[in-house]
Amino acid sequence: MMIETFSFLGIHLSDTLLQMRRYLSYEFELKKVGMKFEEWIQILPITKEEGLNQKQLSERLAKDKTTISRMVDGWVKKGWVKRIQTREDKRVFGLVLTGKGKLIWEKGLPVVRDADQIFKKNLSEENEKELYMILFKIQSSLQFSETKNVPY
Repeated sequence: MMIETFSFLGIHLSDTLLQMRRYLSYEFELKKVGMKFEEWIQILPITKEEGLNQKQLSERLAKDKTTISRMVDGWVKKGWVKRIQTREDKRVFGLVLTGKGKLIWEKGLPVVRDADQIFKKNLSEENEKELYMILFKIQSSLQFSETKNVPY
């Protein structure tokens, strides 16, 4: 029996996200940003909340601690991020973008802005507002669903 997957919302959203990520990955390479789009998007939480520790980053990105540790080690080696000892707990290190990291990350902003315009080019202003509302409703449904053990 063949299941008609074309009617599953999650699959449509996943396919769309995959196409958007492919496009952005290509543009980051083409525009020689200096980091891959995947790295750019993973550094995003640090730009929003400087001093975030690795455990918090792990939660934000829904990745295990070992993966985060390797990722951050790579960023430190590249000179994009440094670990700063926190005042509250000397065993915990906050993550801060270096000057080099900020410059490279900011170089990706216009690429993301331009891509955003392409993604929205066939949407009216009303369509865009509706889309954001729908996405917010889906996120709310997930956060308040019965799967309380799933980290968001």
